[in-house]
Amino acid sequence: MKFRRALEILTARQETRIQLGLTRVRRHLKSLGDPQEAFDSIHVAGTNGKGSVCAFLDSVLREAGFKVGLYISPHLESILERIRVNGRWIPPKDFARLMERTLRREAGNRLTYFELVTSIAFQYFQESKVDIAVLETGLGGRYDATNVVQKPLATLIPTVDYDHMDFLGWTLASIAREKAGIFKRGSPAFCAETKPEPLRVLRSQARRVGAPFNLLPKKIPWKVEKILWNKGVQVIVEEGRVRGKRFRLGILGSAQVRNAALVIKAVEALRESGLDIQPAALWRGLAKARWPGRFEVFSRGRRTVVLDGAHNVQAMRQFRATLEASPWRDAAKVFIVGFLRDKQHREMVRVLTPCLDEVIATQPPSSRALEAGELGREIQAAVPNAKVSVISNPEEALRFGLSGRPKARVACVCGSFYLVGLARRILEP
Repeated sequence: MKFRRALEILTARQETRIQLGLTRVRRHLKSLGDPQEAFDSIHVAGTNGKGSVCAFLDSVLREAGFKVGLYISPHLESILERIRVNGRWIPPKDFARLMERTLRREAGNRLTYFELVTSIAFQYFQESKVDIAVLETGLGGRYDATNVVQKPLATLIPTVDYDHMDFLGWTLASIAREKAGIFKRGSPAFCAETKPEPLRVLRSQARRVGAPFNLLPKKIPWKVEKILWNKGVQVIVEEGRVRGKRFRLGILGSAQVRNAALVIKAVEALRESGLDIQPAALWRGLAKARWPGRFEVFSRGRRTVVLDGAHNVQAMRQFRATLEASPWRDAAKVFIVGFLRDKQHREMVRVLTPCLDEVIATQPPSSRALEAGELGREIQAAVPNAKVSVISNPEEALRFGLSGRPKARVACVCGSFYLVGLARRILEP
């Protein structure tokens, strides 16, 4: 099978077709010899922050000398980036070969898009003989295809907030219950959530299944000392000590200090349980971690371009907080914005309202995209004095917004990972 044919098969399965449940994928993986049991794993779920937490864990474990598999979703530019071993994407030929093998073991074309890719990831990690795989859930946790792993080294949940409510429920308690489905008996669970409603559920579910529960305190002993914005680096200092520890984070964003603190807590516990991760590897790994599309800064001529895949209300608040703390707080900005129609787009527009003077409303390259004209009307109603342009074609919208024709010094692309991925392809062909 050629890689192009593998992509055609995936496209036909439609990423938007979601059928929660583990029966199909368990039966399928059993027919392959349960490749997910061939390596240790760390399982990460949550509404926001789980991708960054995975990136930190992957980097730290590699610095410690482990061969690490990383499975993430969604992707920004290529399906291949979802499956990595020691930072390298799965080669197209291996993706196609394993797709062919997966289809031969599939009964009746029943696996979903995500289940197919998950099976390929587990097989590739087994073939590559990884020591540890860092697994990011795609949706929820309890019925997510990644949740077939039986005994992870640890499970982590950075945050619980509103997203995917059609599948996970309309309260924070119900969403937390789905996320907590990754907890396993005897596997320590680490959580950075602070809101009482989801926290009660997470704690209760961990107790119910027998997972030792480790909660990050609301006030953590780390703060940002300085930010090297154009290098994408934050310098973090330990509070309360005259000569407190200093380290660097390789990902920008107001939420990343807490995400890193969660990883530090988990790694220190894993070290105490016998996993060989020296402190130097921890600090090097945090500094070397990179995560595209999360307050990612580019220079394009005289213009600064900021990309952020903020696609729900909590993430948009964090994006705005980081932007308002940046050197570009008072600079003239043009926003290139697009949302999926099943997201809380009106609420996200309200979060951005104080920042919006010039906006290009477009639609992400997805069948779930909110129509650009509707978004433009929403923005104009929320900010009557803003200059709002509507360009439905996302590539045209991005090329116009990034071209320098709008006079703003800063261009911000946000609202959807699909839109951010397209922007990255334009900025870095």
